[in-house]
Amino acid sequence: MLMPYSPGPAPLTRMADGTVKQISPFTGTEVWTVPGRGNRPISHPVAEIHRITDAERTHACAFCSARYLDTPPEKSRVVARPDGGFERIDAVPAAALFDTTAEFRRVPNLFEILSYDYWHANHGYEIPDAARERMEAYLADPAGAAHVEAVARTKLKAAGADPASWRSMSEDARYEYLAAFFAGGHDVIVGRRHFTDDAVDTSGLAGSGTLTPAEHRAYMRLAVAATADLYRANRWVRYVAVFQNWLRPAGASFDHLHKQLVGIDERGVLAALELQRVRTNPNLYNELGVDYAAYNGLL
Repeated sequence: MLMPYSPGPAPLTRMADGTVKQISPFTGTEVWTVPGRGNRPISHPVAEIHRITDAERTHACAFCSARYLDTPPEKSRVVARPDGGFERIDAVPAAALFDTTAEFRRVPNLFEILSYDYWHANHGYEIPDAARERMEAYLADPAGAAHVEAVARTKLKAAGADPASWRSMSEDARYEYLAAFFAGGHDVIVGRRHFTDDAVDTSGLAGSGTLTPAEHRAYMRLAVAATADLYRANRWVRYVAVFQNWLRPAGASFDHLHKQLVGIDERGVLAALELQRVRTNPNLYNELGVDYAAYNGLL
């Protein structure tokens, strides 16, 4: 029996001392932000700050705009149009990767949390037809074949294997190994800039707050589209976790703006609680996700 819906406490409360209390209207999770708490001494290695070179602006890490070949084959990219808008291009072939500049790219994570093997072994997941066609087309191009071989060798080396073992693998073994590059369930949405365009030294990292509203909208739209695609591509995905841990203290490999999207075969406790609340009040997202924010000037 469903209980009558009754609104909970305010999602956002500012206390007299400056403390901010936030309560998720969907899960009930409560977070307090206390003044001065961020000043506590946490030890992090201090990166060397130096003047940015022209090469570093586009080559600082594997996510940078001059190093498209350092990541697995991208699934899609967003490019800027002359009129100031953005458009998405899907399945860019290796030979055309540098024909346009990607403002944002969707690429497979080289080190998946839930690997393709996980889905294949536990659920019988096979490469979807669309991903298989894209994979075969990519590998049929010599530039594409060379790209995926180089990335596969990098992954083998990182796993402690001999990169040269790639040559001794059977065709079937190679095919299975490369499946994760085209049909995996863990993607990364990467921004173009490592540093802001006006940064002088390496402290000027580009983050979400340095994007224009239009860029941020394009960034979010690509993430939303990728999330929907991960659900469609694998019927065993029950939940797609989307998070942004782009700095090293948060566990990121590179200090380069990116989001991660991970398909998971079960829902967590918070998602289950949220579903219960939505079933009780189907208008919950409008009331507390949009209306509340609009009424309180939070948009």
